[in-house]
Amino acid sequence: MFDEKLKKAEGFILLQNNLMNAVFVKQATPVGDVEALTRYYESQQTLSKLFNKQMGWM
Repeated sequence: MFDEKLKKAEGFILLQNNLMNAVFVKQATPVGDVEALTRYYESQQTLSKLFNKQMGWM
C-alpha cells in the first residue's frame, strides 16, 4: 500500500517538473510573465486535485 502511494507521488513530482519545463522553458508561443505564471498555477491546482484524488485524500 505504501509503495503504491510512493510510486504515485514520484509520478506526481515528474509531472510537476514536466509542467514547469513546458510553461517556463519550452514555450511554444511567447507569452508574458503574468500569463505564464497564471497558466502554471492553474495547471498546478488541477494537478494537485488529481493527485489528492488518486491518493485517496479527497
